[in-house]
Formats: sequence, structure tokens, C-alpha cells
Amino acid sequence: MTVRPVRHRSLVEEATAELRRLIGTGEWPVGSKLPGEVELSRLLGVGRTTSREAVRVLIADGQLRARQGSGTYVAAAAPVSEFDRELRRSEVFDVYEVRAALEVEAGRLAAQRRTEADVAALRAALAARDAAADPAELVETDLELHRQVVRAAHNPVLIRLFDSFVDALREAAGHVVADNRLHDGVEAEGITHAHRTLVEAIAAGDPDAAVAATQANLDHTLDRLRATGTGPR
Repeated sequence: MTVRPVRHRSLVEEATAELRRLIGTGEWPVGSKLPGEVELSRLLGVGRTTSREAVRVLIADGQLRARQGSGTYVAAAAPVSEFDRELRRSEVFDVYEVRAALEVEAGRLAAQRRTEADVAALRAALAARDAAADPAELVETDLELHRQVVRAAHNPVLIRLFDSFVDALREAAGHVVADNRLHDGVEAEGITHAHRTLVEAIAAGDPDAAVAATQANLDHTLDRLRATGTGPR
């Protein structure tokens, strides 16, 4: 990785621009963790106050996300709109309600319209989800699987809607995965089974089974959110 030292007059602006460049070019992809403050300052060639302010600018723009006790992560490849920022401020339960509405219809359409290439992509995404080694990877592979379901629906508006919603989904899913009250080993296996059932239902061209599998997956999470006081009762 090549990091260009900041040497110009407006250090905060230049540091911010360099962080945007590193994110935009994929040096630090979405989901990756930024170096700690000391290392980041060293890479940029600026003081800790300057690097801290540059990070704050990108957090305000929605490109970075700070997780208490964990660090700062890349949330988006480019500055996000006010609508996107509003989505990220939404309650987890609200996000999952909308996710359920979107993905149930996507599953139904995918079962009707999938191609052989779609089925291959779905099975590859499912295998990646099954092999996820940590919570962060599980969130990303789960989102990719559901993205493939939406793509298999072959509705460009639905695809656009999902992609505009994915950052809010990532934030909400990260919360669910991190909260031990919302899952255990037995339930996680049940959710994994629901994903496998969904993929096979789409492959078999069975829209009713695809809808049932999607609802089984998301209704479980909504029920647990209600039970823990995170959503309306």
C-alpha cells in the first residue's frame, strides 16, 4: 500500500483528501479497520490532532464509522447523502422490518426468474457465508448472499433499492451479530438452515418455499428484537 504524506498548507484538508483517496481507490475497502491514531498520523505525516480531525470529517460524511472499544471502520466508498445518514440513525428494528419487506419479495421473484448463472452465484455466496470465520465476515458474506438473491430477481429498481439500503443493513446486522441476547449456537444453526433452504428454493423455482425461508430467517430476528426491548411489542 502506498500512502502519500501530507505536506501542504491546509493539513486537515489534505489529510482528509488523502483518506478519501485511500478509501476511494480500495486501499481501505468498505468494512476494513483504519490504523490506530498514532499509526495513521505516522502514515499521513501529520500530528495526531490533524489526523483526528480528518477522521471526524469523514465520520460526519458517513464514510467512516467509529465503534466504541473497537476502532474506526470504513463505512462507504464515497460521502453519503443525507438520506443515507438518516438510514444509519434508524433503529435496528425499523431497518429489519423494511429488510423483511424487501427480501421476501426478492426471494419470490428470484425463484421465478433465476438463471443457471444466478444459482451458481447464490451457491458460491452461501458457501462463503458458511465459511465465515468471525462476526464481521459473517455480516459481509450474509449481505452478499442476499444481494445475490436480489440480483436473481432481475428487477433493476429492486437492485438499486437494496444497494442504497445496504449500509443501513450492515450497521443493523452488525448490531444483531454482536448482541448475545439475539442469538445462540442453536439459533444460529437454524438461521443457517433457513439460508440453505432459501437458496435451494430459488434453485428449484419454488417461490412459496423461498418466501417461507426468508420469513423464517427475518421473523426470528424481529421476534428476538421485540423480546429484548429493541423493537415495539
